[in-house]
Amino acid sequence: MVKVPKGYRSKNVRDRRTSGGGRSGGRGFGFPRSKSSSGGLGGGGLGGALGGAPGGATAPGGQRRGCGGGLGLILLVVLALVVFSCVSGGGGSTTNSPSSGETQTTPVPEGSEEYEATYDLVGFILDDVQDYWTAEFAASGQTYPEAQLTIFNDSISTGGCGNATSAVGPFYCPADNNAYIDIQYMIRLQDQLGAEGDFSQAYILAHEIGHHVQNVLGTNDQVRRAQSGASRTESNALQVAMELQADCLAGMWARSAQDSGLLDAGDLQEGVRAASAVGDDAITGSNNQENFTHGSSAQRVEWFQRGFDEQSYESCDTF
Repeated sequence: MVKVPKGYRSKNVRDRRTSGGGRSGGRGFGFPRSKSSSGGLGGGGLGGALGGAPGGATAPGGQRRGCGGGLGLILLVVLALVVFSCVSGGGGSTTNSPSSGETQTTPVPEGSEEYEATYDLVGFILDDVQDYWTAEFAASGQTYPEAQLTIFNDSISTGGCGNATSAVGPFYCPADNNAYIDIQYMIRLQDQLGAEGDFSQAYILAHEIGHHVQNVLGTNDQVRRAQSGASRTESNALQVAMELQADCLAGMWARSAQDSGLLDAGDLQEGVRAASAVGDDAITGSNNQENFTHGSSAQRVEWFQRGFDEQSYESCDTF
């Protein structure tokens, strides 16, 4: 990706690390960010078992959502690409690391060049992804409420999804509209994938913000309600659909980033490798799809690529 200005700040980043200096605050740098050129988010109902948005709410695209009908969609850890399980107490989504077969690596010191560059990148990507969704919502006459990103280490208490440690990986909490990331995880992911660039980290964050878009549009609530009366297999299938949709939304942003010149040669392939590495089959070594909660490697790559190629809200209907 293009070089991020050193010390880049985002107004939507909260620093909750238990050691090291806090760095939340205003942007401070007028770095150009990509703008959307697509024609909005589309409309139509979610279809299938989920029916319409709560209360027949208007979805991006201007149409009213009723029960059933249509192949539209409504959206809800990581370019990640990313694997999620519930954070205790609140329906949050978490991201697991790809399997590496290696022992725990030594954390990169806070303040080091690698750590600080990753910190800067996270804030920059957060702003660019949310600029994209702001423009997409605006094209449909709606307002996108920005998510917050909390950077933490060791452990964190969320605003409604319970407590979490760094071991769970990046996650999004729908109760407080916050994504949570440990910089050390982002660095480990890149090392485990053997990635020379930084797009795998950008993909993770774009995926998490995809969950925020889903939360804004009511998909998270709909899926949780449907899961409450479903069998384990049905519940897992709904969760897989959520995760694959977030991958597709990350792909939509990635296309916008490429069109605006943010990506370097090989960045897209890096994102595809990352998506493949966090498939349920790659992580567990099993092909039992009834136990999948995030989708296979092939599915994750397929939906990320579909969002990139088609760059339309309708194309991301995984339900």
